[in-house]
Amino acid sequence: MLPGDEPTDEPASQDPFGPDGEDDSPMPQPSWLGALGQMVAALLVVVAIIALSIGAAAALRRLLP
Repeated sequence: MLPGDEPTDEPASQDPFGPDGEDDSPMPQPSWLGALGQMVAALLVVVAIIALSIGAAAALRRLLP
């Protein structure tokens, strides 16, 4: 042990993903609005990809004989 590493009276936390004492506020709970927003955003991304691929296919069909 190094001289500056004296043991403390506080026990080490057994949960590595638990709160570390800096912020004791509760974690925000997932909501249906957030899940619905993510689903709508994913749907818009899929629709945009499909529309771009259809547009690219139409452009290539006109440009190439």
